[in-house]
Amino acid sequence: SGEMNIKLAERNDLVSIVNILDKTTLKLLRKGIEQWSYPWPSSIVEEEINKGLVFKMELDNEILGTFMIKPIHRLNSLHINPNSLYVGRIAIIPEYQGKNLGASIINFCRAISQEHKKDMYLDCWAGNNKLKSFYMSCDLDYLGDFPEDDYHISIFQF
Repeated sequence: SGEMNIKLAERNDLVSIVNILDKTTLKLLRKGIEQWSYPWPSSIVEEEINKGLVFKMELDNEILGTFMIKPIHRLNSLHINPNSLYVGRIAIIPEYQGKNLGASIINFCRAISQEHKKDMYLDCWAGNNKLKSFYMSCDLDYLGDFPEDDYHISIFQF
């Protein structure tokens, strides 16, 4: 296995990133996890890439995963520092899931949170127990489950 690295996505990564999001979403939908809608609108992802919010995880120049980090001022009903960051849309190609790439992404995000001295949050569908246990195993603080639209989300903090 070659070198794994995480860096900002560029405009020419758009097709690969939308493809990863679509594949990951289909896998979630097959498990009955409806946190994301299929297919992903390229225009939204492109706009976020242009704003420098989207990251890619590469192995030997192949993109295996993606996530975004964006500034947030509020999160659900939580009282948060308005100068906080939010990690969203962590997606790893299904063939590479379960190989600890998620932990590398979490560690990368933790480093950014510490470097910028900002609180950082992420969430998942409250019914996704496997993902919740994973986040807890990464030493994230579990803040609880909160109602969102017609379901609940579990929120974690770095």
